[in-house]
Amino acid sequence: MFPPGSLVMTAVVLLLGTAALAQTPITKRWRRIERAMVLSAGAGEPVQRLRLAPGVVTTVLLDSDAVMEGELPEALRGLFTRLDVTGTHLLLQPVVAMPAQGVPPLVLRFTDAAAPQRLVLELTTEANVVDSVVDVRRHPATVTQLEAELVALRERNVLLETRLATARRPVPQEGLASAILSGAIGPTGVLVKWIRDRPSEAGLKVHQLGSYRSGAWLTLAVKLENPLGEAPWQTGIARLTHLDSDGRPTGETLELPMLMLEPRLLPGQSAVVVLQWPAPTRPPPAYALELWDTGRRRGARWERLKP
Repeated sequence: MFPPGSLVMTAVVLLLGTAALAQTPITKRWRRIERAMVLSAGAGEPVQRLRLAPGVVTTVLLDSDAVMEGELPEALRGLFTRLDVTGTHLLLQPVVAMPAQGVPPLVLRFTDAAAPQRLVLELTTEANVVDSVVDVRRHPATVTQLEAELVALRERNVLLETRLATARRPVPQEGLASAILSGAIGPTGVLVKWIRDRPSEAGLKVHQLGSYRSGAWLTLAVKLENPLGEAPWQTGIARLTHLDSDGRPTGETLELPMLMLEPRLLPGQSAVVVLQWPAPTRPPPAYALELWDTGRRRGARWERLKP
């Protein structure tokens, strides 16, 4: 026989033990890693992987104050019990493992003027490793990287200014009316010449090149074809270089917009591209001509031609 009250005591002990077990979380053993993350300016904007684990707090230390870029994506809201950006600290504590697909990157923007300006984090969960502390350090760009970036920006500005000037021009009347009103066609008529010189082609086919001279204007019309299998081709800029009688550049170069009815050439499509400029009073013996797309990767080049 049990002493009086022993059954009650036993029941209480069992209940308390069961409640204690229910309140004790069963957590997986994760190998916590502390590491550095280096962001180099001038090397593009690669996505940085951040390994998270359910219930584990990950701290990202930043070398300057940062804020979250835009609103927190809806797809991330239900994955975390804590996701805070405070000054130079980013704290994350997920409630579940990161899904293999459909998780948008987390983007932070630094508030200072140093480069790079953004930190793009790919959130993922690995089998048994978690980033517990990540120290983010940014390296400034070298002189060579800054010079290359400046050259690229200047070239882009030239292209944008050319396209803007083309867009601001009033749309001419169709047919001969605009040519007569502008003085492009006068009593002397138009002198047409077909040019047989073959260009060097880079991802583009040239079918025909003709020059038109009337009054004070010179015009070149080039029939181009974008080969099948290539990406769409969009007009960029034409470069016309004056050559002397020996075929050497004289130092005078014209950059001209290319006019085309189509907004761009699709694969397998052909169209005529036109460029014009005021005819010089003393024309050079010859020209070198380059036609390029907006990225200056695909086009055609004539080493020497006489319009």
